[in-house]
Amino acid sequence: MDSFKKASRIFYLLIITISVIAIIILLTGYIKSSNQSANEQTEQTTISKIKPKEDKTLVSISTETIQDGLSNMGILMTQEYYFTQVETYTKEKNIWVIPTSSEFVYSYDGSVMAGIDFEKIQINKDDDKKTILVTLPESEIQAVTIDKDTFRIYSENESLWNPLKLEDYNISLAEFENTAKQKALDSGILERSDEQAKNLVMNFIRNFPQMSGYTIDFK
Repeated sequence: MDSFKKASRIFYLLIITISVIAIIILLTGYIKSSNQSANEQTEQTTISKIKPKEDKTLVSISTETIQDGLSNMGILMTQEYYFTQVETYTKEKNIWVIPTSSEFVYSYDGSVMAGIDFEKIQINKDDDKKTILVTLPESEIQAVTIDKDTFRIYSENESLWNPLKLEDYNISLAEFENTAKQKALDSGILERSDEQAKNLVMNFIRNFPQMSGYTIDFK
């Protein structure tokens, strides 16, 4: 009987010892797992706080983009000269040895238009110096427009032997166009056209935000 009790005690002590060891192992594993989770969470928190540095990208615009935009404007009339002009047309002719002449004084209203071909504009950009060099073609007379409905004759002196014909009026009109063109040139229409073209090109380039810090030069 005593042997049985003694064996029972030993058995119970063994079970208790095993249980305690098991509890100790479980607690040790739990503590390690908790520490590891805490370390991982701390590392994740640290990583989340350190955001990658964003590279600043400078958006630039090519000279081809600017030049294509200007080319699409084609031939642009940048200056116009209006006039009401009075001219005298004289037709002289010798009948045998006797000179004869016919003439008339007339007027027209019209305009002379000057401009440049924007397709010929050249753009050069220096990003280091922040400069843009624009090469402009010279302004030219693009059109002479005469309003034929405004034709007026002030006086007419026609010789019987040298009558005026329709072709004389056509000749007078061609001479009138040349005279109007010369008067527009004398008034400085081409110089004003050049200045207007520069302003248009400058405003066009300034519309691009990337060009705000650039100096624009013309030649």
